[in-house]
Amino acid sequence: MPFVVLLILFVMCACWGSFLNVLAHRLIIGSSLFRKRSHCPSCKHTIAWYDLFPIFSWFILKGSCRNCRKAISMLYPFIELLSAIILTALAFFTPPHYFLAYFLFFSALIVTIRTDLEFMLISRVMTLYLVPLGWLLCGFGFLPLSFGQSILGSLGGYFFLYAVSRIFWFVTRKDGMGQGDLDLLALVGAFTGPVGCWTTLLIGSILGSGIGIAYLLAYKPSEPLKIPFGPFLAIGAMTHVFMSLIY
Repeated sequence: MPFVVLLILFVMCACWGSFLNVLAHRLIIGSSLFRKRSHCPSCKHTIAWYDLFPIFSWFILKGSCRNCRKAISMLYPFIELLSAIILTALAFFTPPHYFLAYFLFFSALIVTIRTDLEFMLISRVMTLYLVPLGWLLCGFGFLPLSFGQSILGSLGGYFFLYAVSRIFWFVTRKDGMGQGDLDLLALVGAFTGPVGCWTTLLIGSILGSGIGIAYLLAYKPSEPLKIPFGPFLAIGAMTHVFMSLIY
């Protein structure tokens, strides 16, 4: 793929990441996606078009609103850059007939990363509601899985984490896993099958445990540490897809 094409694709994917930022934020706060233009979360001032360039605008404005000077979350450029890198790589490695399905899947995962990092919440619109879509895409040959593998992956992923969460609650009388994580693994299973669920769990658990242990050793917090598991599952799912495409 020529460099100019890659650069254009990178910019387009960064713009898509900007849309995913808006989608993630409005899904959680319950705001309409189409009625309002992008605005400052603090003062609600409409953001001018020249302050909406993905990645760069945040740095030009030094991470604050031009109108009220309140800080704007670093998650905005992070998600835009992540989308640009991940989706451009996806376009580079994915066979054309699988690209749309994986593009939708990765977009849902990126939204999940954003909402779980900011609110420690995962919207079912981006997880459980998309599971039947994964089944259909597999059934019509838009993903390298059979219809049965897709259903087995989603059901197996959901009920495995459900069993783990119930065992944890029975032993500790505490909730160790949110409902959103169960829904997310069901989505992963629908798009990657049982093997994808297992790989996602393995990678996500290793990453989550490693970062959690490192944080505890570095900061020694006095209160119990709460780390969202969704982003690690999302990274694990993306890693599995790239491994399957490359190898």
